[in-house]
Amino acid sequence: MGMRLVVGTNFDDRLIEEASKYPVRYIYGSHRATLTGHGRVSFVVPDVSDERLRDHISLAHSKGIKFLYAMNSPSYGGLEYSEAFWSRLKGEVEKLVNLGIDGVIVATPLLLQYIKREYPELEVSVSSFARITNIREFENYIDLGADTIIMHEDNNRNFKLLESVVRLARERGVDVEIILNNSCLWGCPYRRHHDVETGELSRETSPKGVWFEYPLLFCATDVRNDFANIIRMRWVRPEDLHYYERIGIDRFKIASRNKKTEWIIRVIKAYSEKKYEGNLLDIVSYPQGRATPSALAKLGAEEAREYEILTKVYVDNTKFPPKWLEFFMTNPCEVRSCQECRYCDTIAEKVITIDGKPLSEVKLPRIRAPIHLIPRFSSNGEVH
Repeated sequence: MGMRLVVGTNFDDRLIEEASKYPVRYIYGSHRATLTGHGRVSFVVPDVSDERLRDHISLAHSKGIKFLYAMNSPSYGGLEYSEAFWSRLKGEVEKLVNLGIDGVIVATPLLLQYIKREYPELEVSVSSFARITNIREFENYIDLGADTIIMHEDNNRNFKLLESVVRLARERGVDVEIILNNSCLWGCPYRRHHDVETGELSRETSPKGVWFEYPLLFCATDVRNDFANIIRMRWVRPEDLHYYERIGIDRFKIASRNKKTEWIIRVIKAYSEKKYEGNLLDIVSYPQGRATPSALAKLGAEEAREYEILTKVYVDNTKFPPKWLEFFMTNPCEVRSCQECRYCDTIAEKVITIDGKPLSEVKLPRIRAPIHLIPRFSSNGEVH
């Protein structure tokens, strides 16, 4: 079938024009704040009208690209216990269908079952926010009607599991999708809270005035304290896509809804050509070294100095050993501690420099996330 890319849109029509030159088969996005919430906090994505959404979808269709609408909050804040929620949900989905969407992305069995019952013509992708980590969960979502299942990023190097879900997916006629360029920590203890926080801050009922998602403070701190965490992240290098294609995965998601068009096109090009010569962090999301230092600098916080170093990290994508990923095929991370293994530490020494210095020369005292700053990430330190 060939590579199929699923790309987050920033609603710039130029993105569609450029993306159509590559194997982009889907784009996805949403309004800024919605009834259900979605997978990006509202203040980092474009504010689009219904008319802008309809025109963007129409242009995508003219280029043979389908549109998936993101409704992938992991929680609805208890709103689903109200009849008003269901009435509004019906009206919202019908409006989206009339605007031209081809499918939706959801993160709960509840919404999956509802969409499939009421709108069987829509494709439904189960989001990575569903956090599917084993074959039984995968099987259950197939039974609930999923057309595509996006695997939890933590599974990207669990090839034994990926091979199993691909076999089952083929038997049942569904697609498997993996995310290529997220930079979430491997085994992140903050992830589920961050998922919920993201859903809360993308709903119409979200607190007003919030301008930074504080869970990023924690993962940025973990990277600042141990740069090998960058290697442990479950991004996929363009040069390593063949390992996934070999086991039958050809549908790949690019996380990019909050990025500029030039950045998104660079990422699409890199993965389409299966090659990138430069800083790997230039094609992965890396909010730890972008959003977090920027937010702390905006506050004028003393702690900003500790995080500025995250903007100076260079991961030389040309220096990875050609078969470096094969280690994970016989050494499952799920049953061995990073402290004992230290393979990613070894790779980090080969490929990472900090402000031009080898990683071995960078010695920093450990710090803790400055949680006392959290109230300042909203207007006037208050949530209205």
